Amino acid sequence: MLMKHFSHMVFHPKESLQDADRQPARPIDIILHVFFLSLIPTVCGYLATVHIGWDLGAGDRYLLTPDKALIFSAAALLLYNVGVYMVGLGICKMAKMFDVEPTQIHCIELAAFTSVPLFAAGFLALYPVLSVILIGGLLALSASIYLLYLGVPIFMHIPEEKGFIYSTCVVTVGMVALVAIMVLSVMIWSLVI
Repeated sequence: MLMKHFSHMVFHPKESLQDADRQPARPIDIILHVFFLSLIPTVCGYLATVHIGWDLGAGDRYLLTPDKALIFSAAALLLYNVGVYMVGLGICKMAKMFDVEPTQIHCIELAAFTSVPLFAAGFLALYPVLSVILIGGLLALSASIYLLYLGVPIFMHIPEEKGFIYSTCVVTVGMVALVAIMVLSVMIWSLVI
């Protein structure tokens, strides 16, 4: 069910979010979709780290052994999944401040929708040049924030003005989660190397 909404999200994001709100997904669908979406940056990052090498702009390409890359990829997969669920739970916790009471599943579904551009940007890892990754990541982050600002009023059933403030709070939580994932990734990277 979610895949239908995801495929329409590119061209008709508002209608896709409205459809998803009318027909909430089952918990197992959300878990599977978040898992499979998180495989995109995980697998692409593994391939780039083992077979292509990362160009950090300072000389030679940087490669890892398959064993070390597998450890890093498994940790990244776990962090990506936890990040989506934490943002979803953050959306749910903030709902009380805006006088709405959504279910946790509905909040996690919204977090899953808004994370799609970030996961899709994982394909950029197949061209592991730092500047390309940064520009693509910023574009994906912008698309995710746009989807969030569209989706919060729809999923939470609140006016757009109130939804704007709510979305801004969620962006803050999302940015904290993203920074935490990046910091943990660097820590794991330094342990693996």
